[in-house]
Amino acid sequence: MSGVVNEVFAPPLGFQTSGGPVWQTSIVPLASGSETRNARRARPLRRWSVMGVPVSRSDADQLIRFFNARSGAFQGFRFRDPFTSQSAEIITPFDQQIGTGEGATTQFQLVLDDGASALRTITRPVTGSVRVAVDGVETEAFTVDDATGVVTFTAPPANDAGITAGFSFDTPVRFDQDTLEISQTNTGAFQLVRLTLIELQEGANA
Repeated sequence: MSGVVNEVFAPPLGFQTSGGPVWQTSIVPLASGSETRNARRARPLRRWSVMGVPVSRSDADQLIRFFNARSGAFQGFRFRDPFTSQSAEIITPFDQQIGTGEGATTQFQLVLDDGASALRTITRPVTGSVRVAVDGVETEAFTVDDATGVVTFTAPPANDAGITAGFSFDTPVRFDQDTLEISQTNTGAFQLVRLTLIELQEGANA
């Protein structure tokens, strides 16, 4: 089946990762020499390229097995972005505002303010990493769904109580192609030509 499996892709040592956010802007030049620009998305779609310096046969085999297990581009998986994977450099329960209590709601979505006009919905928090505070006091009276990023309190936070959270997270991604190309050097080592990962936007990001 497709969807996103609970498997984390970690490039073997020796592989290099580059990438980041990609926006979609429609630009139309006008006869006057000016132009009109329209943002086609409220949030960026992230892409990463994984390239390899020469690595061992075991590292190449590990990558091939993971690629085949996902059936190429068919099945999504979790990826720990080396550039953005935590709510703050040092995680605290006060890192991100995720809601305000009103005395009835018990469920709140993990979100991240990364500078874009729309908050980033965090759907794949790392198990055991989430810390939560209500009205400035850390609490453990909650559970987290690691496949949606929804925090559920055992009792609804009081009216006007600020709810904050800190966490580590993975990004849901897929391979962008069904072909994995690996070359062999004249020294017998193996080298990945290039592999691109594409973010799968879930929740409010989709």
